[in-house]
Amino acid sequence: MAFEKVSTILKDADARKTAVLAYDCFNYESIAWLVEAGEELSIPVIIMLYPTMMETIPASVFAAITKKMAKTVKIPVGLHLDHCDSYETILGAIRDGFTSVMIDGSKLEYNENVRVTCEIVKAAHALGIDVEAELGKVGIAANKGDFKNEDMYTTAEQAADFVAKTNVDSLAIAIGSAHGWYVETPKLSMPRLKEINKAIDTPLVLHGGTGIPEDQLRESFKLGINKLNVGTEYFALFYSTTKDYQQVKDKKDSLFAMQGYQKKVIKDYLLNKLKWTIPEKKASR
Repeated sequence: MAFEKVSTILKDADARKTAVLAYDCFNYESIAWLVEAGEELSIPVIIMLYPTMMETIPASVFAAITKKMAKTVKIPVGLHLDHCDSYETILGAIRDGFTSVMIDGSKLEYNENVRVTCEIVKAAHALGIDVEAELGKVGIAANKGDFKNEDMYTTAEQAADFVAKTNVDSLAIAIGSAHGWYVETPKLSMPRLKEINKAIDTPLVLHGGTGIPEDQLRESFKLGINKLNVGTEYFALFYSTTKDYQQVKDKKDSLFAMQGYQKKVIKDYLLNKLKWTIPEKKASR
């Protein structure tokens, strides 16, 4: 399978009533260890680049690493540009090898969100590139109101209208999640998710995957979420394992020894998290 279009990966996930984990990555190790974990479990993965990370790794290099890693495995590996509101940056990423992009117009008035999304879809689809958009407000997890205020959630009616007008390949929705560390355990609105999934046939995306309890995520996967975005906890784990290594008794003062320590911890985390996407088997009677 190896390198694959994100739309194909998500359609397969939808058919299996599950989701694919999409991680924001920032260097070779964060990409490679995720792909390796997916291969060990035979589970697809999606590698994402957040636009600000282009300050530390060029989009062309990021794309080349991901495609190189994809050639070494049998699982489907997708490549995606995360949250972006710049037409120029999106087209630049496509030029540099990205096959899926997100245009985030969620902060705009509804009709303006539709307009800018349509512009990206028109250009991207002409080049065979997938497009994700966002509808509703997926705010900051440090602000309780951003994920508890149902007035900010996506509605089934708007989702149906938005998809019909824009023809996006996937849609990020607001059902009670937010970006960053939650100040209080979130509670996803499963009834709202059901309504949206019934109203449209487009793969659904959940942002703000850090800190959402496993049981809620598994339930959301059954009800229509096909892509889960994770970034905050992944970045934090790289940072914390760097600090933790300094406390290891008889540690070697070596970057390579530290990376070996990090890899084990991070791979164990990834293997556990990826297992959440494996549909649970019903107990036999």
